[in-house]
Amino acid sequence: MAASKPMDLTLYLVTDSGMLSESKTLVQTVDEAIQGGVTIVQLREKTADTGDFITLARKVLKVTRKAGVPLLINDRIDVALAVDADGVHIGQDDMSLADVRRILGPDKIIGVSVQSSEEAEAAVRGGATYLGIGTCYATLTKQVKVQPQGPSGIRDIWEHALKLSNPTHPIRAVTIGGINAYNAVHVLDSTRTLNENIPLDGLAVVSAIMATEDPRLAAQKMRSQIRFALEKSWLARPHSNLVSTEELQVVRRAVVDVFAQTKSASLTPLVQHITNLVVVNDCANACLAMGGSPIMVTEPEEQHDLAPVISSLVINVGTLGKQQVIGMRAAMREARLHNTPMILDPVAAGASKYRKQVIAELLRDFGVHVIKGNAAEIAALAGSEEVKSRGVDSLGRGFSDPSAVVTEYSRRQRCVVVMTGAVDYLSDGRSTFAIRNGHPLQATITGSGCMVGTALATYIHSIAHVDPLIGAIAGMAAINLAAEHAARRNDVKGPGTFRAAFIDEMYNLSSQQLQDEMILERLL
Repeated sequence: MAASKPMDLTLYLVTDSGMLSESKTLVQTVDEAIQGGVTIVQLREKTADTGDFITLARKVLKVTRKAGVPLLINDRIDVALAVDADGVHIGQDDMSLADVRRILGPDKIIGVSVQSSEEAEAAVRGGATYLGIGTCYATLTKQVKVQPQGPSGIRDIWEHALKLSNPTHPIRAVTIGGINAYNAVHVLDSTRTLNENIPLDGLAVVSAIMATEDPRLAAQKMRSQIRFALEKSWLARPHSNLVSTEELQVVRRAVVDVFAQTKSASLTPLVQHITNLVVVNDCANACLAMGGSPIMVTEPEEQHDLAPVISSLVINVGTLGKQQVIGMRAAMREARLHNTPMILDPVAAGASKYRKQVIAELLRDFGVHVIKGNAAEIAALAGSEEVKSRGVDSLGRGFSDPSAVVTEYSRRQRCVVVMTGAVDYLSDGRSTFAIRNGHPLQATITGSGCMVGTALATYIHSIAHVDPLIGAIAGMAAINLAAEHAARRNDVKGPGTFRAAFIDEMYNLSSQQLQDEMILERLL
């Protein structure tokens, strides 16, 4: 007898008896997890004797059938046949897919673990019902033969599999390995295919549910995060974005509206900074001047308590220390759980191997909503040799086609990319704009680029999950216009007086000035 509902891979539970709480049996854990939102269960008992495995499978099947949730058996075709499970999940070292299909017949679910495009291709061509692509992150629950691939590696395999599958009945897939409520949204956002924006069908978890005292609550949190990624993330609704309109005036009005809402808000956005020591004071004052409320909290132990009230998070790696990195990771982990927009300023990204590695790991493990950097920093992250750096400075004339570089890097990173310079380029991978405001005096004071990160975080918070590019344009245009206004003041004699006037003009800038003076050009 088959399960009463169609196969739903949204939240896929893989069991592990070795992780159970002392107060729970495996059957109880599965039952509570289904109540919390698990949609499919794989019973994995690597060390159980056949008789014990069959007995346990029948008990679990009774729970899953009652809920209308499919039960799959890991590896053991004999156990699946004995209990009439809904299907099996097999690995690369198990019985061949063709033999499993011949034994089980055409109607049973057969999932296949794949770790490369070649394995995915064989599974798709062999008629697998779905793929388990992994591992995404390091995990202790299963021995694997290849290194964790991260979301971008999973995406490459997923894209390849979709190209091979039948368009009328496309292959379905989940990813597994180190998945939890803290990284679920990032994983689903980042594994969307580049061309068609197709998401995975769900996420497979083990310890995120099996190792908890409250499987129901753990499943509810996972299901909530998956729902957010598939329904509420800006990547989940590309056709609703204002920046997709061809009418530039519509975009301009949206930018001014975001600016005005932030400036006039009775409850100011609380912008957390984990930033470099040189600019803490300037960024705090800039945040206040632009309508935000700064909080400079770096200790890992504080992040959990503060995360629920944080509006946006700035991560600036300018003065990078090991303890600071621990604080960054703790803050980004909590921000992901609360879906708080994050802005990364990869200061001097190419200056050292250590710095580049830290940035790469932050992007792999957490992702961000906006990456802001100069041409050399973007080049270092994108793997381009076209622009060189010296410390924090970008050398030479820049990219020959900066718009194309920003657009492609944004598309691959699944976030907004802002590249600063004489002309600022901003893209979400679909729409790309240039802002031609600003003043050369910005380059004469330490921290002017870091304050751009503050501006982006201040104005993006209210629109980050709808159209983050609009918020980024608002922040970039506002701070550049403030620089223009400051430079024109009679009391500005050079960098020192400009620095104070710059913050004054951030505070003084009006919505009408932004509307009238913003030089915004659509490039894509």
